[in-house]
Amino acid sequence: MKKNIKYAGIAAATLLAVAPIAAPVVSNATTVQATTDPATTDPAETEVAYTTADGATDYLGQFRDKTYSTSDTIGTFKLVQGTTYGTNLSTTPTDVFGDSLIKQSKVNSADDTSFADATNPATITSVQAYLSGSKTALSVGDVNKNLSLGNAVTFDIAYSYKTSASSAATTGTKTITFTPATTTTSSTTKAAVTYTTPISVEANSNPVATKLDSSVSNVSIKDQTGAELVGNADQVLSVSPASRYYTTLKDAEKNDRTTGVATIGTDGFAADTTYYQNIVVTSVKSSTLDNYLENQLEDSSDGSYTINGVTYANTNNGTIAAASGDSGATITLTRAINAGSAEAADWTTTANKGVVTTKNDAAYYTLKDDNNDTITNRALAKNTDWATDQKRTNSNGDVQYRVATGEWIDADDVTFSDGSNSGSTTGEYTDVQNINGKVTLDGPSSFIYVLYNDNGEAVTGRMVAGNSEWYTDKKATNASGDTVYRVATGEWVQAGSGVHYSAY
Repeated sequence: MKKNIKYAGIAAATLLAVAPIAAPVVSNATTVQATTDPATTDPAETEVAYTTADGATDYLGQFRDKTYSTSDTIGTFKLVQGTTYGTNLSTTPTDVFGDSLIKQSKVNSADDTSFADATNPATITSVQAYLSGSKTALSVGDVNKNLSLGNAVTFDIAYSYKTSASSAATTGTKTITFTPATTTTSSTTKAAVTYTTPISVEANSNPVATKLDSSVSNVSIKDQTGAELVGNADQVLSVSPASRYYTTLKDAEKNDRTTGVATIGTDGFAADTTYYQNIVVTSVKSSTLDNYLENQLEDSSDGSYTINGVTYANTNNGTIAAASGDSGATITLTRAINAGSAEAADWTTTANKGVVTTKNDAAYYTLKDDNNDTITNRALAKNTDWATDQKRTNSNGDVQYRVATGEWIDADDVTFSDGSNSGSTTGEYTDVQNINGKVTLDGPSSFIYVLYNDNGEAVTGRMVAGNSEWYTDKKATNASGDTVYRVATGEWVQAGSGVHYSAY
């Protein structure tokens, strides 16, 4: 394989262009009212309750990677044999995440438990565990044996949920890795803190989502060995967002709880406004992290303590406070919260996975940003397919599909398919030939190309980005007579506009 060629079996294909890590969206998804047929529905029946996308994020955010010692495997630190492990499952989140092993990875309690508690809760469809670097599923006995031997074990927990009776099911996988603790070091000599700032929220949205522990799940502290300290119960006690907001960065860093405190009324975050919120990381009393932070209070000139790559001496962020009571020293981080425009807030967004195909009555079709402003330097060519994961509707009834982060296409310019019919007749491939070459996909990188499985069906949730090259070892002909190239086991890309093959 050429070094500069990606192989989809190793490099995960992305559904959408991913926004920079510094700018995720804390969404306030709207629950869609389930529709009922008055001719067939008993009015006395209890209305079915569904989770929301935020509820799913909040519930799943309770669980994070776990660092364990072999002594943890004694007693309850074992996976229970039963109906909550394997494939083709149809079990509840409570049963799976309540397992005596899995629940050890819980780091906080969810404020929204509708993911598990709704009258139509989420379903866990598969639970599989693997050794690090392997894709061979372990048996329950092998999971427990490897944990007792101090080996890293990764769990892939597949789930499915609906946000309304009429919505398409949202699927995903929660990954939790149990990693053995390395030999205990006598001291922490470095702390590299990273976290996300700014974050984006909708105008007039309720601040509650930014007060949940799940909204700060990307806070990380790595020591001199690269070991992650957040999630290590011997080092970090808690990571929590403050309930107070400030109007300026300076006031937030001062944090006197009086000067510059923002007032947020019943209408939520004001449109086109930036707020500042502190995040408090509390170390475990007498831990090596606690001792390190206390030493940094005395002298931070060694440059070993950094916040998002900036040394402590060169920033007012990451303020250290001495240990108090039963808690160790704390770190206070400040993040910006950008409230979007009123125009963006006018849209109601729902999950809607599928593929949109541009029409052919124009050479190209313009895109809109989150504020519904036209994007001037990007457009979609006619007769091209694009993955979409969300649909939004405004008060005028206008509908748009999201085809990339912050990029939307008007429904009038496309046709939508839920992926069950990719536009070509499905079936096994014919005229399969061995080849040795590469497939080059035209850019930009936010362009998306559909992947097909061995039966000619569109692969759900996996596509390949433009501006990329992929090694291919086979070509074949699908049921529609089109040429397809294999770029991973069971994954093929179809020849056509923007797809170029060259042999080695």
